[in-house]
This record gives sequence, structure tokens and C-alpha cells, in this order.
Amino acid sequence: MRVQPNETGSRVIRAALVATLLLVIAEFVAGILGHSLALISDAWHNLGDVPALAFSSLALHFGQKPPDELRTYGYQRAGVLAGFVNSLILLGVAVYVCVEGYARVIHPQPVASGVMLVVGVVALAVNGGVSLALSRQQSDLNLRSVFIHYVGDSLSDVGIIASAVLIRLTGQRILDPIAAFLIAGMILWGAVGIIGESGSILLESLPRGMDLERVARAMLAVPGVRGVHDVHIWSLGSDSHALSCHIHILDMPTSESERIAHRVREVLAAEFGIMHTTIQFEHTHQAGAFHPYMPEPAGKKANT
Repeated sequence: MRVQPNETGSRVIRAALVATLLLVIAEFVAGILGHSLALISDAWHNLGDVPALAFSSLALHFGQKPPDELRTYGYQRAGVLAGFVNSLILLGVAVYVCVEGYARVIHPQPVASGVMLVVGVVALAVNGGVSLALSRQQSDLNLRSVFIHYVGDSLSDVGIIASAVLIRLTGQRILDPIAAFLIAGMILWGAVGIIGESGSILLESLPRGMDLERVARAMLAVPGVRGVHDVHIWSLGSDSHALSCHIHILDMPTSESERIAHRVREVLAAEFGIMHTTIQFEHTHQAGAFHPYMPEPAGKKANT
């Protein structure tokens, strides 16, 4: 029997979750015993993958479920909320790593470079293996985001290995906090980006990369559409967008207006990836494009 892509992706995510948890434990223990701040900071970095993996798995599971009477849009915001909270925690972790790293620059501590090297190689094998497995699941946006995350983890592991080798060759213990600073920088970069994107979704802002005027003009280009106003576009989840608007058309039978609505939905889906649309028709005898995101003043609004 042929395995569906989502089923294969779920298996990869579950295996990655177990492997990551074991890796985090190993890095924390080795970092404490080997006095390596780089390993401890990388353990925090990898620990940040755990909720991301858990919610990716839930997204694959709940993505197949229809909305219910309580959650009419489904569970798409759960992953967004988790990402927001998780990123706030990671900001605190990055600050802790930087403060501890500064202390170690002032007062260097002996580092067990051998332990650091071995654990770094193991971490690279785990994160690299997960990246390779997910590279075959690129058609799913959810899995693609996890893939990109693990590629970043693999690069931080390469930095740990390089630092361990250099410490072993040169004896420069300051390389350990420097590697920790670099990993903290990666944590900050990813966390700030996720906070911005998830905060924008939670505030129902215009989706990133979406041009409101361009969307309105695309709808105006549909034959039969004489005006557009009160356009609202927001995100239901990371890759799911919705739109509501008022469209002005001439007086016509319902069958003709439905054809216009169908064509507008096709344009929105094909050009902008907007799959959920709510359209309210208003009848007018005048032509002209209306303001895309504010309703017309009461005195100038066309008769309906």
C-alpha cells in the first residue's frame, strides 16, 4: 500500500522529536561536565525545536480535521501562538547565553574539547539526518519550515566542531564562548523573526508580502466588477489567508453574480493564495474603483 506524504512526514517528525529530546539531554550533560557553554547553548537551541516539532505534528494531524462549532476556522492559530510564546522564551535563553559568555570571556574556564568534539559530531549526525529525511518532503510548507530550522541547527553543530578542533590545537579557551555568542545570535535572529510574523498574524495584520492595492486591482479586473471597497485580508495560520470585501456590480440575475464571485475567488486563489473569501455584492449604476480598505462615506455610497 502506498504511504501518503502526510503520513510519511508525520513519521519523520515523530522520529525527529525523540532524537532531538535525547540530543538535548546529551548536550546538557556533556556541556555541564565538559564546562562547554557552546554545548549548553546549543542544547537550549535544540530544545527550542521540541515545541516546533510537536506543533508541526499536531498541524499534520489536525489539518485533516474539519472546523467545528467552537473553532470555525479550525486549529490553525495553535501553532502560531505556540511559536510566539516559544520565541519569547528563546529570547531569554539568548540573553542568558550572552551574559554567561561575557563572564567566561573575562574569566576563561577549562573546556573538555574532546567531549565537545564528540557531542558536536553526534549532534551534526542527528540534525543532518533529520534535514536529509525532511528534504524529501518539500511539497508541504509546514515540513519545509521544520527542514529550514534543522539546516540551521546543523550549521551551528559545524561551528561547535570547528571550535572544539581549534581549542584542541591552539588551547584558546575563549573560542568556546565565541561559539556560544554565534549560536545565541542565531537564536535571536530566528526568535525575533518568528515573534514579528506570529504577532502580525495574531493581530490580523495584512499578510507578509501581500499588497492590498494589487489585490483590489486584480478583483477590479474581473469582468462585471465595477467597484471594490472595504477589503480586509488576514492570516488564519502561517500559510492560510482569508479575505472579505464589498464588490459593486450592475443589477443582474443571481446566476450571473455567482459567476462573477466564482471568477473573483479563482483570481484570489491563483494569484495570491487566498483560499477563504467572503464577498458581499452591492448593486450600482455607476462605474469606478472604490477605496480598497475603507467604506465609502455615507453620502457618496451607491444605492443598493
